[in-house]
Amino acid sequence: MIRNIYIFSIFIYFCSTGIAYSYIDLSQLAVFFQIIFAGLLTGLLTINLWFKKVKKKIKEFFLRLKKKK
Repeated sequence: MIRNIYIFSIFIYFCSTGIAYSYIDLSQLAVFFQIIFAGLLTGLLTINLWFKKVKKKIKEFFLRLKKKK
């Protein structure tokens, strides 16, 4: 019974709503570009940290080879 009321109320909600006319103001556009910029910056910093770790491992590998000789 409660399930039927729940489904009926969801059905009524979606049937009674109309098309939402909205616009993109400057604050929404600024938030969008901040998200894009933050994602790019995070990606570049992640690559930088990964590259430093790889460079360190390569350096350690060659130092071990040099010590063996």
